Amino acid sequence: MRISSKYKVHNVADENIVLIQGRNPGDMTTVIALNDTSLFLWNRLEGRDFVPDDVTRLLVDNYEVDNATASADALKWVGMLQQNNILEP
Repeated sequence: MRISSKYKVHNVADENIVLIQGRNPGDMTTVIALNDTSLFLWNRLEGRDFVPDDVTRLLVDNYEVDNATASADALKWVGMLQQNNILEP
């Protein structure tokens, strides 16, 4: 999987956000705010194929977190991207 190239991070009022346009005229735009860790992951993985284990490894290697917690957090992060159709297969 990889982050779709059609999505970009924008900095608005010191917030890092991703805008997801509604698919139909009646759909609302979704705004996803990225905290510092999410932004770090996005920047490291954008343009690359990755699996949840890659996310876990980045978290363990760059933050004071145990493998089990990092793995759970990686799955949540990937799940959020999938839920919002940000990932390509």
